[in-house]
Amino acid sequence: MRPIVLTLVIALGAVGCSNDRESSAVVQPPTTFEGQPESLTTVPDSGSNDAVPTTTLRLTDPTGITAADLCVGVMLVEPTPQIDTDLLPETSGVVYSRTVDGRMYAHNDSGNLPRLFGIGAGSTVDAVWTVGTALLDWEDIAVAGSTLYFADTGDNLHIRPTVRLIASREPDGSGATLDDLKFWSFTFAEGRLDTEAVMVDVDGAEAVLITKGTDSPAGVYVLPLTDSSDAVTLERVAEFDIGESISAADLSADGRVIAVRTPTRVLLFDRPVTSSIAEALAGEPCEAASAPERQGEAIALHPDGRGYTTLSERESATRNDFRLPES
Repeated sequence: MRPIVLTLVIALGAVGCSNDRESSAVVQPPTTFEGQPESLTTVPDSGSNDAVPTTTLRLTDPTGITAADLCVGVMLVEPTPQIDTDLLPETSGVVYSRTVDGRMYAHNDSGNLPRLFGIGAGSTVDAVWTVGTALLDWEDIAVAGSTLYFADTGDNLHIRPTVRLIASREPDGSGATLDDLKFWSFTFAEGRLDTEAVMVDVDGAEAVLITKGTDSPAGVYVLPLTDSSDAVTLERVAEFDIGESISAADLSADGRVIAVRTPTRVLLFDRPVTSSIAEALAGEPCEAASAPERQGEAIALHPDGRGYTTLSERESATRNDFRLPES
């Protein structure tokens, strides 16, 4: 395994979260946009007009499955079906529903229509929804409870003054337009950065973004999901260098395992109950199984914690499912 250098920036939470977290409360994530999540309180940041969120970590029922369990035990499930490339010619993000068993959501990269695709068993696209906003450069998708989050954060040319995160309630039928949306606009303290990986914590209080890190160590940033409509500047709270660019990330349904995807590798991190996502990313990952893909782009952890799915961005993409053997 190639060397991985990880650094936790000391000024953690310049625009992020504190590590004042408790492990006792276990509740379901919020499902509406009205008001702030119950676990979120804002504390004025001296010298800034922004607010610093302080969250209490609230996990769904833990699976007990660790990153090491997956790294050692998963196996590729055969056969490996092909994704419908007429609808998904350039798959950029995938995530599993937390409310519909077996449902995987996917979207395309820039240059395509702003649509969300529902994928059932195998590779069949069984539902399509139009998302009521522009697709500038969607790079990843995340989920918390029944809310989906699109990362419109791609910026290969470093020309976008701001990028954004888009939230939508999970669709409950087929053929509809998703137009009840919420937006967060932001930029990075270092300037314009290309970002292809996003996770949202299980309580819906904050998003964590990882820059691509093509020419320098990847940066980790925390975006508070408050009701503010003002654009914010995010400070780097951690960074790591894995020798490859980062193309996707995902958080397990119980919040305790983090997956980071590169074009050729899958890295898994354990997240202690007392740690934020950013703090957990400063830990030591293990490398899990991956399949040869033309351009490894997307990853989604399975809701039961027993595996993950990877997809390539290129045409003729294969759906690769990795699972722990059934006992």
